[in-house]
Amino acid sequence: MKLDTVNKWLILVANIGVLAGIVFLAYELKQNTVATQLEAASNFNTSFADIEMLIAGDADFSGLLIKGRTRAVLTENEEFRLRVFYVNVLRQWQFIHFQFLSDALDEEIWLGQLAYFTMVIGADQGLLEHWKASRNHFSPRFNILVQSMISADDVGLVGDA
Repeated sequence: MKLDTVNKWLILVANIGVLAGIVFLAYELKQNTVATQLEAASNFNTSFADIEMLIAGDADFSGLLIKGRTRAVLTENEEFRLRVFYVNVLRQWQFIHFQFLSDALDEEIWLGQLAYFTMVIGADQGLLEHWKASRNHFSPRFNILVQSMISADDVGLVGDA
């Protein structure tokens, strides 16, 4: 009889230990998710800070971006520089979109940046035209996102590019 009571207590203690382990594991998973989201947000900020500092620190390049935004006539060298820049910017946005879709980037950060990106792609004709010409290099989900940001006036152009 005594052995049966000891077994019941051991089983109870083991079950409590398993339950505590599950609770601890859930807590650790939550902490890992938060850490991952913070790292994604930090990487996002760093990558775009680098781009913004390039623009702010180089008056010639800022002038080139203004020419690109308005689709002014560019030299071959200027077109190449802008193309490389636009590819980099679009890749960054695609990666951030992927991070959001995979729950690595917090939705509040994503929504704010989505509004900003919508404003940028609506104002920068060079960036928009580059995306139209090279959209096959980007993921289908990213292309759907970009297409959803384009104004109704530009939708007809998307199929033509």
